[in-house]
Amino acid sequence: MSNPPPSFLESTRNKIKQNGWKRLLLAVSGGLDSICLAHFFVTHKADLGIEWLGIAHVHHGLREGTADRDAEFVKVFAAQNQSQFFLGTLDGEALKAAEGSLENNARDARYDALRKFAHENRADAIVTAHHAGDQAETVYLRLRRGVSLAGLQGIQSVRLLATDTDLPHEAVFLYRPFLDVSRKELQEYARDNNLDWCEDESNSDVKFTRNQIRHEALPTLEKLHPGATSQLVRIASKTVSAYERILTIADKLFLPLVISRDDGLTLDTKKGKISLKNGMDEIFRLWLDRQGYRFPVGTFKGKALLNDIRNLSYRTRFIEKKRNIIRICEKKASADI
Repeated sequence: MSNPPPSFLESTRNKIKQNGWKRLLLAVSGGLDSICLAHFFVTHKADLGIEWLGIAHVHHGLREGTADRDAEFVKVFAAQNQSQFFLGTLDGEALKAAEGSLENNARDARYDALRKFAHENRADAIVTAHHAGDQAETVYLRLRRGVSLAGLQGIQSVRLLATDTDLPHEAVFLYRPFLDVSRKELQEYARDNNLDWCEDESNSDVKFTRNQIRHEALPTLEKLHPGATSQLVRIASKTVSAYERILTIADKLFLPLVISRDDGLTLDTKKGKISLKNGMDEIFRLWLDRQGYRFPVGTFKGKALLNDIRNLSYRTRFIEKKRNIIRICEKKASADI
């Protein structure tokens, strides 16, 4: 990718045009990947049909000295490339003290900060530098933990990053154009374009799950089975295609049953006799996930027909059934259906 092939530039332009994006916010940490991302978009801004580019950096408050260096480095890069710069500063001690893993807490807080900058500047999408290595790590991690078909898609190139209120007009897209680009290709791009970047020493700390996979698990797997990393990326790509085909079929089966989307999703089973045998229970679960109602794998296992589903709950989601009417909602309704 020293000089991106015309096909890459074309596919990126098509994706941006297809979504109608004109204003993009680039998430730039200062590392190799994100500096290549920023350079590529700044250089090809006109070619890509972009009207406004902003560069955002999030300081997590977790590293002394080098974190300040990274923030200043990105600020200078933005100024040199005539791009607006936005700096988000997080409370590192609060991230450490919060429940859950530090890794996940930092990621969620980072996206919240980026989303805030995107809203304030009417950005259509936040662009991140996730690449093929990140995709392989994600698929490997999910396989290790256990995963459904949806999870095997890995990192999606485009997804909606909803707000806490989940109002569509306040949502913003996440866009990852480098998912098929290897780190080696990014290194070549940086070398050929004389780019400098910052090294984050925390990226080598294997107490973090991602780093352990990156520096130990995947290199071992690659040594035992050369090409395994690229196969993990290929699995994600193939699964995306298969998943979309399955959901298209599911739409044909289940959409005709939908009689209302007011305050939840309401289905009338009299409108079609749907079998849940032979894996259709999982397809129904995946379809509900696409509608915004996630339930765990196996929720509908053992049901012969859609009409066999009974009342159940999972976290904040409920399914209520009365005769032939099935209602799926985020919180239990006070009135009978």
